Amino acid sequence: MKNRLVYADNLRSFVILLVVIMHSNVTYSGMGSWYYTEGNAASLDIFSRVIFGLYGSFVQAWFMGFLFFLAGYFAAKSLQKKGTSSFIKERIFRLGIPLLVYVFIIDPLMVFFYIKRDGLFFYEFMSFPEFYSGMIKGLYFLSGTGPLWFVEALLIFCIIYAIIRKIFPKVVKNGGVPSFAKIMLLIFITSVAAFFIRLVYPIGSDFLNLQFGFFASYIVLFILGTNSAERNWFEKIVSDKNIIYLKLAVFAGIPIWGAIMIFGGALSGDIPMGGGLHWQTAAYALWESFTAITMTIGLVAFFGKKFSGENKLSRFLSQNSFGIYMFHAPVLTGISLLCAGIQFPMLAKHFMIFPIAYIASLAVSFALRRIPFIAKITA
Repeated sequence: MKNRLVYADNLRSFVILLVVIMHSNVTYSGMGSWYYTEGNAASLDIFSRVIFGLYGSFVQAWFMGFLFFLAGYFAAKSLQKKGTSSFIKERIFRLGIPLLVYVFIIDPLMVFFYIKRDGLFFYEFMSFPEFYSGMIKGLYFLSGTGPLWFVEALLIFCIIYAIIRKIFPKVVKNGGVPSFAKIMLLIFITSVAAFFIRLVYPIGSDFLNLQFGFFASYIVLFILGTNSAERNWFEKIVSDKNIIYLKLAVFAGIPIWGAIMIFGGALSGDIPMGGGLHWQTAAYALWESFTAITMTIGLVAFFGKKFSGENKLSRFLSQNSFGIYMFHAPVLTGISLLCAGIQFPMLAKHFMIFPIAYIASLAVSFALRRIPFIAKITA
């Protein structure tokens, strides 16, 4: 039991690091949406474009889905232990309070002090009370979730899951890891769902900061996580044979991504992979679903076999993983703005800034978690 929790914690800490790197990637590539972007994809050299694009595509394909998978597993375990009412109350506190803190405190401060309108920061032409009042009256806070969109979505998933289990409480208690054939079928179903969702919500679009174009794999992996707890097969993932999924994701997935980019038109201009009735959209949805599910299973197997130990550093990182996630946006953006005058190539700047931002976010989390209330909501 202890080893299971340790390798799961180590893997979560690793993914949180990737989250910080991802948002630095967006900052300096311009590929994606973030509070502050310094790079522009069109002006990047081909090498930088490939590195930024590969990281952005490959990691985006699986890392948030993995967090939903892990959250689904622990949600199911918690529901079994606490019961429906206590579970929902605990989820509202553990997820709802951090979400409210971010939406009504962190995000407004970031926008007021970091974001420019017509070339000026907001504080240069209005007071913070005026700005805050306008944000409330205009309902802008509804889309001010930043990276805590994940917490918002997870809270919704957990409540729906608890209600379903209240209505349909009987579940099979034992089972094995789904077979390779079942995993491949699940990948195909997920990709079909993603393709049709993207006809309405293409990649890059959002509704109140929720990018529904990615939600097919998020929902499937959350359900897979709850299923792994209910049928007691999560621990069975940890075996040498299941590391094959990680090898498939990397050694087959990355070349396939390259083929989709090359033959899909990336070299001659924008590739129509984000949505619409295009073969590129279908191919990308299939590749992304393949990567999301194989990386999730493969990494659990790999970390369970190779990184099940614990030391002071890994424990420290695990204790602060949610704090890093919650506070890294203002830290990364602030550091990026302070370094805006440094004239480095965007790729070099990215590799310079993200380690600083990660360490600084860890320090901020550690400092703020000395406050009992913050420690409680970021545990």
